[in-house]
Amino acid sequence: MGFFHIQPKTWHQAQPVWRPRPIMPQKHKTLLHSALRNIASSTLFKNMASLGLLQLANYVIPILIIPFVVRALGTEHFGLASYAQNIVSYLTIFINYGFEYSATQDIALNRADHRRTCEIFSAVIRFKLLLLAASFVLLFILGLASPQISSDIPLYIFAAMINIGFAIYPTWFFQGREEMEKMALANLAVKLLGAALIVVFIRRSDDYRLYLLLLSLSQIAVGIMSYVYVIRHYRLTFTPPGRTLMRHVIRKGFPIFLNNLFATLYTASGLTILGLYAPASEVGIYAGAHKIIMAVVTLSCMPLSLALFPMISRRFSESPTDGWKLYKRCLLLATLFGLAVSAVTYLAAPLAVRLLLGSEFAGAVPLLRLFAPLPFLVIMATMFTIQGLYGLQLQRFAPIVGGTVGTVCVLLNLILIPRHGMYSAAIGYMLAELLEILISASIIYIFAIRTQRKNRTLHSQK
Repeated sequence: MGFFHIQPKTWHQAQPVWRPRPIMPQKHKTLLHSALRNIASSTLFKNMASLGLLQLANYVIPILIIPFVVRALGTEHFGLASYAQNIVSYLTIFINYGFEYSATQDIALNRADHRRTCEIFSAVIRFKLLLLAASFVLLFILGLASPQISSDIPLYIFAAMINIGFAIYPTWFFQGREEMEKMALANLAVKLLGAALIVVFIRRSDDYRLYLLLLSLSQIAVGIMSYVYVIRHYRLTFTPPGRTLMRHVIRKGFPIFLNNLFATLYTASGLTILGLYAPASEVGIYAGAHKIIMAVVTLSCMPLSLALFPMISRRFSESPTDGWKLYKRCLLLATLFGLAVSAVTYLAAPLAVRLLLGSEFAGAVPLLRLFAPLPFLVIMATMFTIQGLYGLQLQRFAPIVGGTVGTVCVLLNLILIPRHGMYSAAIGYMLAELLEILISASIIYIFAIRTQRKNRTLHSQK
């Protein structure tokens, strides 16, 4: 009876009919299909998918065109272009300021108040434009102080132009509204066009400046298009923000900005310091492996983190108990997901280097395998720092965490890179992520213990 059914006897049929038992009952199939439909139609799933497209456009498409770029530029000029991008990344952090989380939270909490939304939007855009102007002043000062920059001013200007697009691109607004689909698709389309132009026009080694210019122009196009869409679609008006709101925007974003700045120290300082001691060809090999691993990290971590953040923050503000339950579930899923991504990265390293970088970058295979634990470490660090500290409104500890981790990483790089080269840069990065996990988890644990004791005291007094 385990694998067949016997039909009831009738006047014309008395023999048993043998039929295989279905692997899954129809009732369970219906429940599974219903669950999958609910997941696919959920806001979280749509936001994760949209943010995945966004990160695909920002990080994976540049990786996919690397085979064309590397073959045209060669390792030396590719190293020069990558080093310019590395320097500009510090200015990008300066311009973004931490609004991807602080402004996202403000928009998410004031979605029903159109006037307040206009004020927040105006305050953030105004401040980011001020930071953009200041970033070019900083680049000019760096040019005067650094022979490396002053020897090729156009290269660094073309690289820095990408920040114009980042300054006006309101990703934080879409994240706070939890409506990312249309802009993610538009961003993907423009970045694909920019990639196509790079493949067509980058032909020789001396096109390395044009390569960065085309990347910047595509981001500027996305920024302008998104800014106009937000103004028209959401009927936003530029409302001069008051001093109180400006102070709120600046103060709330400042701890996150400091944490992002310190995080950039251990993500980018390895390449920055390596460029001071190693030849351009070695810098190019490290940059190739670093671009691949950062694409993996960003594509796996950022959509998850940015999609969860508004939901977890709102849940904690509504009910701390429900917030903890949701946070624990998300932490478990993120752990399993991070381990899977790291395992795939290690196994696929030779194939990824061969397809994306070419035979000239064979030395990047062991480096990429050394980087393999990084996706798991970054996902865990994000869950404890962004979702944990920021979700619990503990942003005041972010500069402490970031400052400690960033300082340790830079010191390790300064000591190890001159002696051991690019491999020590990768090790320093991963040790920094591990240290961030330990510190952030300790802060959350202490906060949870103190909260429990406080609640018990209040309950006993009643």
